[in-house]
Amino acid sequence: MKGLAKYITYRALAAVPTILGLIVVTFVLSHVVPGNPALVVIGPEVNPTELKIAEAEMGLNKPLYLQFFIYLFKLLQGNLGYTYIWDQPVSAEIASRFPVSMELALAALVIAVPIALFLGIGTALRVNKPVDHATRVSSLVAISMPVFWVGTLMIILFYFYLRWLPPSGQLNPLLTAPPHITGMMILDSLFTGNLADLLSSVRHILMPAIALSIGLIALLSRILRSGMLDVLGQDYIRTSAAIGLPRRVIVNKYAFRNALLPAITVSALYAAGLMGGVVLTESVFAWPGLGYYAYISIQNTDYPSIMAVVLISGLLFVVINFLADILYAFVDPRVAL
Repeated sequence: MKGLAKYITYRALAAVPTILGLIVVTFVLSHVVPGNPALVVIGPEVNPTELKIAEAEMGLNKPLYLQFFIYLFKLLQGNLGYTYIWDQPVSAEIASRFPVSMELALAALVIAVPIALFLGIGTALRVNKPVDHATRVSSLVAISMPVFWVGTLMIILFYFYLRWLPPSGQLNPLLTAPPHITGMMILDSLFTGNLADLLSSVRHILMPAIALSIGLIALLSRILRSGMLDVLGQDYIRTSAAIGLPRRVIVNKYAFRNALLPAITVSALYAAGLMGGVVLTESVFAWPGLGYYAYISIQNTDYPSIMAVVLISGLLFVVINFLADILYAFVDPRVAL
């Protein structure tokens, strides 16, 4: 346990410079992009005096290093700025939209991970068989398809032609949304026992979740197949088979666990990207999460909102990769040594 505690502490300390670097990069990028945030707030047709007053109110007339320390101090207080497009603090928008993106991310992972495990392990145990070749070709095609294109095709097929699933949003507009508990429509509907909202929210999330899961299924199944084949070729696996251990025990207890580490890395990176908001997918399905929020903010040159989404997305990558490192240590204790 001492080795594990030391490993976790080391990984946590290693994440601190990454977070500080992320904050610096976010701040610098927001100041080097073309455009003046003051003009966005008061409009382009202003006289120089009004512009200088607006810049002074927003702190843009201060030296850059001083602006950075003010920005850092506000971040420590949880202040992400004020969005004049939505006329409220950015933190309020993030708080309302983050659970929406998380719900979509979790739905995509729930669909993708079991299917990827089944395909990855199954094809590794049937290497060079017809099912293996078919799965490899299918996964290559799936990886090559852009998510927004898949989403558009799904809307055309399942909404315009078959009329099976709704094309956008979280809930049927004719229904009343359940009380806000978690911010996730499905969970809130479950907690309040609202069956109509539950069924509607499940139908609304299916298309974007499936569109997002296709790429992960393809990528994760290929990585698992490769890892399983590598492990199954090791001497200790052949020895286990030679002494008469059942194939089920060899695969489940030894091979699968050792082949899991690369899959954890891919899943963690993918999950962080999904939870940080997938701009194109959320835009295609008008899913009101962080990605859709970023899309609207970019269209309206809403700098505080854009900076906040970039920062939150980066922090999610850091945090989820940290959790993946901890999971490594439990899957393979040698990592913590």
